[in-house]
Amino acid sequence: MENKQKTCAGCFHVLSDKTRMRIIQLLKTGGEKNVGSLTKPLGVSQPTVSHHLHLLESAGYLARRKQGKEALYSFRKDYPCRGCGVFNAPIRI
Repeated sequence: MENKQKTCAGCFHVLSDKTRMRIIQLLKTGGEKNVGSLTKPLGVSQPTVSHHLHLLESAGYLARRKQGKEALYSFRKDYPCRGCGVFNAPIRI
């Protein structure tokens, strides 16, 4: 999804995973979080969370900032796909 021309199919492919949608939901409602603070509510391992965060960041849905050795993730309000308004409605998983 790193090409400049995003398509709805490409966005929905990234968003088709329940864990990734739950990550977005947690970041939209709870603000910035690190990997460790996402593992327990998601019920998955740290490597799995890191994998999903990487995919969401690559697709442009998340911002990452470094704080010391820690990476903090947040939902980008200026996410790249605006065509269908996918995030205008509440997220239901």
